[in-house]
Amino acid sequence: MKPYEVLTVGGCEYNLKITAAHAVSLEETIGTDLITGMEKFPEVKTLAQYYLAAVKTMNDSIKKVEDVYQLFDDYILGGGTMDELQLLMMDVLETSGILTKDTNEAQKKMLLGRREMLQKLSEDITGNLLELASSQTSSGK
Repeated sequence: MKPYEVLTVGGCEYNLKITAAHAVSLEETIGTDLITGMEKFPEVKTLAQYYLAAVKTMNDSIKKVEDVYQLFDDYILGGGTMDELQLLMMDVLETSGILTKDTNEAQKKMLLGRREMLQKLSEDITGNLLELASSQTSSGK
């Protein structure tokens, strides 16, 4: 098992792992257990709290959640996505002993399935709107 996961942002590497003490603090912050809290990963605020707990363990340069927000901004500016950050945090939870490998894979499949469903729904809505606009234009409305 790896000792930690690594997030690379702007050429800097941040080692990520959640210790028991930081897990307890995180549970207090998010108001639930870490597994249930994963349901709110799409919320930047919640995901940032997980990253703060993971990065504080092994990095002195990140001290508060605002530092994590900046880290997210820099990561995205470098071409990364929030989806990638969510998936990496799932790996951090596995490396930290909070998720098993099987649970992590199942959670990732569920997250990716949800993303695909939302993408398809968005495409369907866009297609329907374009079709409606086209029919209104051709009918002279």
